[in-house]
Amino acid sequence: MQKLLAVVLGGIADHAVDGLGRRTPLQVAKTPNLDHLAMLGGCGVFHPTFIGEPVTPEYSLYVMLGNPPELFPGRAAFEAIARDVSLEEGKVYFLIEPAFVDDGVLVEVRTFESDEEEELFYQFLCEHIAEVKRLDRGLYLSTSSEYVCCTHPGVAGGAVADYVPLSELAKLPERWPGNAKRTDKGLQPINRLLFFGCGRYVGPPKSKFPLDWIFYTDSTFFYGLIKWMGMECFFSQSREIRVWLSEAFTKAFKELRSRDGVFVYTDYIHRFGIRTRAWKRVEVIEEMDEAFSAVLDAVVKEDIMVMVASDVTVPSVGYKPYSGLPVPVMMMGEGVRRGASAKFDEALAPTGSLGILRGRELMLTLFSYMGYYSHTSS
Repeated sequence: MQKLLAVVLGGIADHAVDGLGRRTPLQVAKTPNLDHLAMLGGCGVFHPTFIGEPVTPEYSLYVMLGNPPELFPGRAAFEAIARDVSLEEGKVYFLIEPAFVDDGVLVEVRTFESDEEEELFYQFLCEHIAEVKRLDRGLYLSTSSEYVCCTHPGVAGGAVADYVPLSELAKLPERWPGNAKRTDKGLQPINRLLFFGCGRYVGPPKSKFPLDWIFYTDSTFFYGLIKWMGMECFFSQSREIRVWLSEAFTKAFKELRSRDGVFVYTDYIHRFGIRTRAWKRVEVIEEMDEAFSAVLDAVVKEDIMVMVASDVTVPSVGYKPYSGLPVPVMMMGEGVRRGASAKFDEALAPTGSLGILRGRELMLTLFSYMGYYSHTSS
């Protein structure tokens, strides 16, 4: 059975951008290593549900790994599990993020001046919300008796949705005494709570992931997802994506001596707000590509299959955080049907030999090429 190195580069897929000559950042970026891998293998596109339906990164990865859609517990659960917060079966959890909203439009989130100010705000929330827990600075977990609709637009400039059942809770920060000091300093007040990531918590599927894999990530929610699945995950973060990927690949090749596969996921572009800056995304993609030189060297020497994909399509322009367009995916290894792709990007990938892969089809295709014939967890 072939061993697998699977890499998901979150946020590299985009729409065409006028400022880039009506091309995407991935098309513009110089990616000789990714392109070489694509030339040696086959390309296609992936979408976790139906093409055109926008989904979040956490849902895309959840489905990509073969988990049943009906059990999806929501991002709130993954964020909590990543921080070792205990959750109750059947209970609804959602995330809360404080923000400044002007005339129904999101201006800024987590605008605290200091840790001390955020602590005072958190204590204010604890006094007015029965069950609330801090997960991170400016990120809180709460519960509800019913599903809470998302009001978070995801990007600054987006319209904040109204959710009538919790409208009073959403406006709670307007009563926070700390806003008086912020106004005196010429700062914007914190005047809204945004809700997102809601889900009803359920334990992981009874059937486990069938192969011995280890996961590497810089993403908190993905770390929680893998812990939820009961698998081993290494978590670390860095402000230099090329360095982080290079270190992850070095560890991956060592692990592949004794394991069936290694899965690497980065949400660097999502975390650092690069998705709204097309030229910056070009630079980041090129830095990512530099790290793949080690992958090319390894596959020449060893019998390793490589898969590279993105999680969701993220438009650089506009006020929607995610798009329903599929993301490019490539596979390279023994038995993989080679295509005609000379570059790894959104425009050429659909013409490749892999075709359109939906939901669990991506993982099942990987298993087929690896030489393992089984279903993913269900």
